[in-house]
Amino acid sequence: MKLSEFKQGGRGAHSRFVTGVTDTATQEEHELAIAGPGALVKRMFEKADLDLKVDSGRSASDVQSDFRSDSDEHAKAMWELAGLEDTAALLKPPPPDQKEAVFVSARGKQGPGTPFALVASSFFVPAGASLFFFGSFVFTAIASLRPTSGDQDLYLHLFSGTGPVVAASFLGGTSLDLVWFTSPLFPLVPVFEVKGFTTGVCGVFAAQGA
Repeated sequence: MKLSEFKQGGRGAHSRFVTGVTDTATQEEHELAIAGPGALVKRMFEKADLDLKVDSGRSASDVQSDFRSDSDEHAKAMWELAGLEDTAALLKPPPPDQKEAVFVSARGKQGPGTPFALVASSFFVPAGASLFFFGSFVFTAIASLRPTSGDQDLYLHLFSGTGPVVAASFLGGTSLDLVWFTSPLFPLVPVFEVKGFTTGVCGVFAAQGA
């Protein structure tokens, strides 16, 4: 779906765009929301494609299976980084202020705790800007990112955009980044951050939770 298909509320620094999504297993209604400075949201998603699937029948093993090939590729890239031939790649800048942040969320309209799968493709990320995607309550969360141009990095926070970072991937250029986390006892709210290290286009950002 395109940003033009979302219903917009608010203007300026507090713009919000919302569309509805149906759980394929239960037919319950959910929503996909984007919020942030209106000009930045439109600049970031002007040419983007967004696809959110909600399926309460999916399990953690289904999510992990979908990302198996990405996991293999990412493991090889991390092995190469551990050679310490590019130490500059180990140092990345701090989080942006609110003027440089766009927020996206997926949630049930009646309550929390539904597996989700989001794919966003071909969206623009300026240097220093961040896209935060808030999932719903899940036990396992995983995401991958592949830049088309520039350099975007991927972080996984818990419960908020300033919450603890439990996984991070900051490979250079157009290398694939991958983050994941599993909570064995209690559900968590994953917050994925796509951060622009250098200006460019994110080819595909895919995030799932179950």
